[in-house]
Order: sequence, then structure tokens, then C-alpha cells
Amino acid sequence: MFADRIFYSLAALVTFAMVLFALSFGGSQSITDEEIISEGWTLSGPDLVELTISPGSEGDFIDEDGGFIRLSQFTPSGQGPQSIGVFATLGPGHERAFAGRLLRITIRARASRANPLASFDSGYFTMEGRPSGWSTFQLGADWQDYRFEYRPPIIDAPANVDLIAVFPGRAGERKQMDVAAFQVEVLDKT
Repeated sequence: MFADRIFYSLAALVTFAMVLFALSFGGSQSITDEEIISEGWTLSGPDLVELTISPGSEGDFIDEDGGFIRLSQFTPSGQGPQSIGVFATLGPGHERAFAGRLLRITIRARASRANPLASFDSGYFTMEGRPSGWSTFQLGADWQDYRFEYRPPIIDAPANVDLIAVFPGRAGERKQMDVAAFQVEVLDKT
């Protein structure tokens, strides 16, 4: 076998080559603030697998009807590690473009057919500023759009991320809800 000095040098070289190869595919054009403001932001279908599932929450992607994610909560709110449930992450470009603008956040959801959840909470969180606070929504058996509005603060700090969270059941009873899409629309585009 190789001596440690040779093995670790080769491993570092192979890792470096893999990173360079992966980065070579990332030549996409960045989107401008004006485009972000005009188009907003959406996460739906198979892209829902990008959601972050916090400790105490569960999520399973269901590949039916265009794709949706089934969410539940097994740790009650206030117990265990602090959690905001399941959340979507908006990158630094969106955080910058959305700051100071009135946003309409829409969650397309329904109560699951089996073991349905009665209500869920949703909120918008910035890393440096005050969050929107939680909005509570009563779920129905059919797909419906649940909306709230929020104006993220303008923060004098390096760009970070914003989060849109869904807390699927404060009681932690593993009741289920389905989410088909997250959407952010800028209401004051000027």
C-alpha cells in the first residue's frame, strides 16, 4: 500500500479535482435584483426535496399529482431542541432583493387523507432581523392557498439567507399535512 504521506497527498489532489470538476458546471448567469422582484420565488414539485426538516419534524416526498411533501411533527412545540419545523431557504440574492419590500407568502397545502392535521403555522424568518411571527391556518381536505404578508427589514449586514417555515402541528401528534408549493410575490415592485 501507499505510505501515509503519499496516500493523503493523492486523496487531497483527487478531492481538489472533484471540486473543480463540479464547479465547472456552475457557470449559470446570476439573476438580477430586478428579475427577482419581478418573478418572485417559487419552490414546488420535485424541488420540495430541498426543504430542511428540523429535529422533531418529518417529511416524505410523494411523487403523485406533480409531487408534494407530506409533513408531520412528532415533538411538541417547546419541548426538545428549539425548532421552526420544516423550512425553505432563500439565498442571499433573494434576501437582498426582498429586503424592505412588502411580500405575499403563499403555501399551497391540504390536510392529508390519512391522519389529517387540523391546522399549521407558517412564518418568514430573517437571520439578522425580526421575523414575521407565526400565522396559523386551518387546513381543509382540498388543495388551498394559505397566505400572509411580511416586509423583511433592511439590514446593514453582509447578505445571508431568509427562511420560510411551516410548523406541521404544535401538539407533536404526528398528524399529517401535504404541501405542494411555496411562493413569494413582491407586492410593491417600485
